[in-house]
Amino acid sequence: MGQSVECPVCKTKFTAGQSSTSSVYDVKPLIALCEKILLDEEVSVEELYELAEFLNANPEAGKHWPGNQFVEPLQEGWADGVIDSRELARMERLIVETRREWRRRVAPMEKTEAPAGADLTSGFAASTDTGELARIKGPDVRMEVPSASYPGSNHRVDLKTLSCDCSDWKFRRNTLPEGHFSRCCEHILYAFEYLELKGLDPMLSAFLKNTKPPDPEKNWRLEDVGYGNILISDAPHSWSDVFARGKDGWGMFGCNFRQKRWKYGSEPEGADAIIPLIKEEFPE
Repeated sequence: MGQSVECPVCKTKFTAGQSSTSSVYDVKPLIALCEKILLDEEVSVEELYELAEFLNANPEAGKHWPGNQFVEPLQEGWADGVIDSRELARMERLIVETRREWRRRVAPMEKTEAPAGADLTSGFAASTDTGELARIKGPDVRMEVPSASYPGSNHRVDLKTLSCDCSDWKFRRNTLPEGHFSRCCEHILYAFEYLELKGLDPMLSAFLKNTKPPDPEKNWRLEDVGYGNILISDAPHSWSDVFARGKDGWGMFGCNFRQKRWKYGSEPEGADAIIPLIKEEFPE
């Protein structure tokens, strides 16, 4: 039996791992659809149409979280018959936040203070040497992180070596060099979110707050574009991830440098200089 979770809006209780009954709303199919939409690099009009079809076919889903937060934006998006880039970006933010909130609810974890003697502020940094890939120097901290897939069970995470005992890490990330940014599975990112880390570089903070684990095939470099180091990845599947400063602060931006465009038209500061940097650092 899964853990009982309450919808933050309608207060209906649902249970992770339990099918729908007259008294329990089953949110899992919609969460699975959200995960599917986030699998690729860019939310498409076709994926939003699939989401709208799901809500139309399952009216109960539109009455509870998270479906009730999708209904109005979707209706507004199709009011003029066209979904534009601004509306696509808005829906992606909603779906990403849904993923974050779902994990918090089915796998709650309290904020954890830094252990005595751990020098987190100076020991935790992103570094690179000439010609080498960017690395995370993590703090010497090990944590138990609750599983969202199997409520009630935990995964053992080591933040110094960026290692975890989950299947994603063991089968897709464990052969990457120690400190490699793509060693971070969702449990490692979750552990960093709940560890009280202060004074982090804004670029590094933006990377750690991203709920979607990085593609294990991506490599990373640090580059200075005039306002501090930014983090860029190569693009094994068309899109490069860029953690940089934008009009709303530091965050993640998607760059398709082959098409010379930014995801949803959202550009970071120094965008014109970043695309040549990606081509230079990660030649095809």
